[in-house]
Amino acid sequence: MNSCLAWTVFGAVTVLLGAVGYHFSLRTLRWVAFVAALATVVYITSYGLTHPVQKPGSLTGAFARGADTLSSALIRLVSPGHHVPVPGRIGWLIIVVLLVLGYRGLEAWTLHRQAPCLDVSALTSDQQDNAGKHARTGEHKHDRLVEELKFRLPAVEVRMPAILPGGSRSGGLASIAEATGVTGAGLAGAIIRFFGMVWPNPPRIQVQAWLEWTPEQASSDDVTRVTVGLADPQTGASIASKTLAAGSLDDAAEAVAGYVARHIFARDRTVPPWSTSATDGADLAALLRARQERGYPECRDNINKAWDNQIEILEGVARSNLCAGVVRYELAQLYELTGTRRPVEALLLHAANREQYPRFYRGRYRLAMSLEMLANPHFELSEIDFAALKKALQILDRCQVTNNVASKVGDGGQAGLPDELRRCLLDAAWQELREIEQYLTRRHIVWGSFWRRNERTVLRPYLQPRHRQAFHDGVCVAKLLVAVRQAQLFGAEKVGKLHHPSKTARIAAAISGDSTDFKNLLPGFPDRRPKQRPVTARLRTRRWRWQCSTPSWPAAYNLACAYAALAARPDPKTSLDSLVRKVVRSLEFAVCNPQCEMERPSEWIGNDPDFGSLRDGENKYFTAFLNDQRTRDYPAEASQPSR
Repeated sequence: MNSCLAWTVFGAVTVLLGAVGYHFSLRTLRWVAFVAALATVVYITSYGLTHPVQKPGSLTGAFARGADTLSSALIRLVSPGHHVPVPGRIGWLIIVVLLVLGYRGLEAWTLHRQAPCLDVSALTSDQQDNAGKHARTGEHKHDRLVEELKFRLPAVEVRMPAILPGGSRSGGLASIAEATGVTGAGLAGAIIRFFGMVWPNPPRIQVQAWLEWTPEQASSDDVTRVTVGLADPQTGASIASKTLAAGSLDDAAEAVAGYVARHIFARDRTVPPWSTSATDGADLAALLRARQERGYPECRDNINKAWDNQIEILEGVARSNLCAGVVRYELAQLYELTGTRRPVEALLLHAANREQYPRFYRGRYRLAMSLEMLANPHFELSEIDFAALKKALQILDRCQVTNNVASKVGDGGQAGLPDELRRCLLDAAWQELREIEQYLTRRHIVWGSFWRRNERTVLRPYLQPRHRQAFHDGVCVAKLLVAVRQAQLFGAEKVGKLHHPSKTARIAAAISGDSTDFKNLLPGFPDRRPKQRPVTARLRTRRWRWQCSTPSWPAAYNLACAYAALAARPDPKTSLDSLVRKVVRSLEFAVCNPQCEMERPSEWIGNDPDFGSLRDGENKYFTAFLNDQRTRDYPAEASQPSR
């Protein structure tokens, strides 16, 4: 056996295990180590069978001869020119111990790069309260605080927010691993504790909370002060400690959860940077508190009031430069959902996220759509805060998304934005969508999942064709919407080049039935007219490029916006009613999609500036669809008799 080849393979396996431990979890490291060990055993056994000194008697003897040959080859390079003895039982015992110690060190190094587990066993300990007659009340409040914390600590919605405002995702959680600290008993407990001392354990953070009772507190809705402490249970060293004040006991539980989540996420290398709070966790606590604001789901006034309360809660923390990106994103979504003036404020928040978190691509997608909304010539500009618009464009100029566009914004008072500024906004939206489209290709997703550990959980769903096509098709049709805006403002010759226009045409044809209307405005755009099929067939994932189907509800919504743009300035050869019917058909395709993230589509459709011309014109088809959708979203109001 060649000594140089043996050392080369040994070094390659060592580097591979080190790279896996650096970039992946302990579970992945153990699987790779198991495969490497199995391949080594198979090779050594086959080598002993094919190079026998005498006729082999069994597989065990062949493995022993191959192992002796391998050890001799490894030692020969270290001591050349000398006879290398075959290691005996003591020698192999030493080799096995060294390999186990080396692998133990590798696992310990891997565990240091993993998220710490949260030990909540100390939360159930009795709280010392010397308040005399208030001891029973303080104990009751402490127990309630512990219950609230155990409910809120396991997860915080910070990883993958919804694409459109008013939406929700069930898989967008950055989980906090929780350990109860329960130990075994008797001999089993002694064995577990022994191996626990010998073998490396994952890092743990123990959380403790003390509820400070004051005689002035009459109920749980008064101002509550909680001291939270984080410590290392192995060494007993304190990690962090802080006294938090909140308006009620529920708010105190959310403040403690945000503070703990901030420290857990800061030590978790799998959490994206836009999910990590740089403050004392007040922004994550505000996000938790805003999520608790829910109105009666069948009453529109209560829902709007709940959204206003969420905005009021998030506004207190989103203005800071150290705020988590998901908190700004959530507030921007609420701004776009609740009024026509708010898109400028939403643009400012998206621009701040673009500067601080350039790889937050969902935020960049909403930034592009906000730029497209502002470039809409039917957008109401009478109440726009031009100072906020100028500040947002200054941030985009620093990010090189736009090129010295902030200087083109006046101090307000004009009837609308100048056409040159609209062109710059559309160009910026086009460039952002183009970069997102490249980001969603398979090779970029695979490479990003391997190289960027903090984005692996975000990118993992996109490895499946259905999830990747859902987002990618939405971006493609969003580029079509921007191209329509550019062609209407400046002519078809100044429209950006659509990449893969045939695919975009097939997506449009699968949703609305054909792509003829865009061919009239965009010369060279393919004309697709597939056979009429049921919605379930058109919602399928494309397995071949020539299929006319899409699983994307964002693509259907963006296509409805594109048809609404055509309906605002219809071609003389095209009927307005046919365009409006395609708008309604596309919206129905989006709403009927099982993966649709919009909880109440009528609110977003009713406030979207892209449909402003159809709402103002009171088109009978669009008005009937919007009223019908509101009836579905709020059935209680529809059942009440009109006054």
